[in-house]
Amino acid sequence: MNWTILIATFINFLTLSTQIQQFKVSGVRAELIPDHFYKAIEKSDSSKQNLQITLQHFLERIHKNLTVTTLFSDSENNVTSVENIILRLQELSTFFYKSSISTKSFSTDSFLFFEMSKNSSRELLLRLRQIPTAQPSLVKIYLTNYFAEMEFFHTILSEIIDEAMEYSLETLRAIEKIFSYYADTQNIILENWKLKLNLDCYKLYVEFLQHYSAKVFKCAAGDNLQVVYDVYSVTKLNVKYIMAQLEFRIQRLFNCFMNRSFTTRCKFVFSAERDFRILFSKLADLEIYLHVKTKKDSFLALRFRRKATMQDNTLKSTINNCIPIGFPHSQMSFDLNKCFYLNKK
Repeated sequence: MNWTILIATFINFLTLSTQIQQFKVSGVRAELIPDHFYKAIEKSDSSKQNLQITLQHFLERIHKNLTVTTLFSDSENNVTSVENIILRLQELSTFFYKSSISTKSFSTDSFLFFEMSKNSSRELLLRLRQIPTAQPSLVKIYLTNYFAEMEFFHTILSEIIDEAMEYSLETLRAIEKIFSYYADTQNIILENWKLKLNLDCYKLYVEFLQHYSAKVFKCAAGDNLQVVYDVYSVTKLNVKYIMAQLEFRIQRLFNCFMNRSFTTRCKFVFSAERDFRILFSKLADLEIYLHVKTKKDSFLALRFRRKATMQDNTLKSTINNCIPIGFPHSQMSFDLNKCFYLNKK
């Protein structure tokens, strides 16, 4: 009987030793976070910076380029003045197209970052499956609890990332459509409405464009876009910190099985909830920030099931109202409407 127990113990020891050696040979890198996680951050950061550069000082530029005194400074040469006006109007349309494209790029790349963050968290979670399985029963129980805690953490993290992503993408897509629609409208007017070739009509139209271009821009890309920038940046910083902490915990856990003092050096495994307490607190802070920043009425309480809520369409309707109903016909004065051959109000 004793010999049977001794042989079984010896076999278990050999199995565990073999698994640990295989673990050491196959190796777990010091960096467990997937490379594509950092590449997604770099790409989305670049798109964000490109959009910011594109929109930078727009209001100052539109005031300078569409100021009547600037456009009509060469009033003695009507041909030159008209050509200059047409060129500036085309540049304005091009700017809104470019802004729409830049907004779409940031939307696409930030979406990839959010998705990559969730996938990378999942990959880190699956790393725990590589721990040698030939463990004493009590150790297996603790490992199972630790895995369950990390799995729950991954679930909550993914839900909060989804909240940040939902707000950001909804806002960016609305801004993208506004910029594109406004650029299309300008092109249609220039190409099809047949603006009368006199300076009085050009002046009326330029003043109209200067006013509504600034109004549409401030409505679409003002506070709403700044909130998106903030949500993206704060989420990115928190997710990078959280991923590094998860990486540290996994590496620490693996290291515990490479030495014989598991019970003394790896006490954190015996209280998984305590070990993840700081990270759950970090998630709670991030979620509160997101709900305050995006002005949502309710928020997800950690460790409780999310309550079903009606989708808040306030933001979407607000941004869509950046283009007035009936624009541009209804907003044009009687005198400006008479300046177009094909504009039937």
